Amino acid sequence: MDFSQAQFEGGTAPIASQCAVCQQPLTTEYWSANGLTMCATCAAQLEAGPPPEGGFVRAFKAIVFGSGAGLVGAIGYGAIIYLTDYQLALITILIGWMVGRAVKAGSEGRGGRGYQVLATVLTYVFCNEAFVPVLMKQATEGQDAASSVIAAIVSPFLALAIPFLGEMGPIGILILAFGMYQAWKEAAKPVVNVEGPFAIAQEPAPEAAAVP
Repeated sequence: MDFSQAQFEGGTAPIASQCAVCQQPLTTEYWSANGLTMCATCAAQLEAGPPPEGGFVRAFKAIVFGSGAGLVGAIGYGAIIYLTDYQLALITILIGWMVGRAVKAGSEGRGGRGYQVLATVLTYVFCNEAFVPVLMKQATEGQDAASSVIAAIVSPFLALAIPFLGEMGPIGILILAFGMYQAWKEAAKPVVNVEGPFAIAQEPAPEAAAVP
């Protein structure tokens, strides 16, 4: 069963003739999960949750996917700040969405509290790392090569404190917090509501033709 497909739009699904997951025919009863009609076996598996095996691999993938998305966002946002000297703080919301979705994908659709924390932390880190080019530019103006090397080493760490250095302003910090919340929300565990069993209405048997 693919648990990464557990989250679907709500609503009542029409009664199907087969299970939406395993494609086995439904004869006398069915279960409903977020608008999908399924058999007893698949409903029980879905309600029990995914197996715990492979947790380390999923966590590693979530870190890699989330970091990749955050890096792409940071590069784009950093370029805007560097070239225009203007902070489009709303981009942090997009970065949060990207990171949250990437972490969720890395978790194979499972999501959950640990992945939400990971997505939130990565969003904070990469949104602030977007300021590294500007910090380096400020630190290296009129300086020698040795100072440039030191600035390159220190700037990524200094960038993590940007919200506390007055560079963002109250509105920027608020938008960053919303971007982190967006990441938290996207990496959440899918909500699955399993209901049933429900009886499948049987068509009445055709009456025997009258013998003249």
